[in-house]
Amino acid sequence: MKTRIISAAVIIAAVVVLLLVGKLWVPVLIPIFVAALCAMGVFELLNNAMGIKPLGLSVFSAAYSAIMVFILDKHIASKISFPYSSEANITFKNITLSDIFSRAPLFITIFYFLVAVFFALYYQKDFDLAKIFGFTAFPVVIAYGFSMLGGIVTYEKSIYYLLLLCNFASISDTGAYFVGSFFGKHKLCPEISPKKTVEGALGGIASSIVVSLILVLCFGRGHILATLLLTVPFCIVGMMGDLFASIIKRKIGIKDYSNLIPGHGGILDRFDSMLLIAPILYMFIDFGVI
Repeated sequence: MKTRIISAAVIIAAVVVLLLVGKLWVPVLIPIFVAALCAMGVFELLNNAMGIKPLGLSVFSAAYSAIMVFILDKHIASKISFPYSSEANITFKNITLSDIFSRAPLFITIFYFLVAVFFALYYQKDFDLAKIFGFTAFPVVIAYGFSMLGGIVTYEKSIYYLLLLCNFASISDTGAYFVGSFFGKHKLCPEISPKKTVEGALGGIASSIVVSLILVLCFGRGHILATLLLTVPFCIVGMMGDLFASIIKRKIGIKDYSNLIPGHGGILDRFDSMLLIAPILYMFIDFGVI
């Protein structure tokens, strides 16, 4: 527990410094950092957990995911300019270079999938169904989840939304841990995560609702009723993300995706809930609901 607390304190301090530097002086640092996290997460899954060999395949997937997170960042896209004015821009049937760049994520994903299929066929003797699916599809999903996380971080007045995201994922998880430790009697999903209880899950949701109320009142943003009501499904989605990551580890037969973070495991061990919450939260933010 001591190691876990120290690691968490170091991570929080590093993230705070990064956000300050990124928001005030060097904005590009934030998407670079999120892209790096994504690449490490993909590498953990494919190389460490699924044992995909050779090493270059996991590196290729990690590089794809990092590039996707970077080019999907709205701040980066807004800074991209070409050495031609809109009138002088190269066109082909009314398609400009800017149009091509806006579709770059689609082109890159198609390219990645084709290459991944080729290597899955090439190494078909060594690839079971899990490796085929993991190599061809999971990097796309993880990259999208991290890109939405990056979108929340770079959103206008993003500190509030980032704290909400951490509340739905981490505060809920922490509340569930402590409530479950003292009052937990009924197992939630014993086959997947034996220590999780129904009482813990309810305690985690209640903790998150209290923190949501505090955040709305402190920042004076969002609709109080909508935020409080949405806290419940967001916490449930976060728990689903945690259990989904756990069931993958259980099927593979590992405890953590890596030992990168002492006491916590790997990147995916820490961001499993956030990756499922982030796309939905971003949608609600963009629609002005929350």
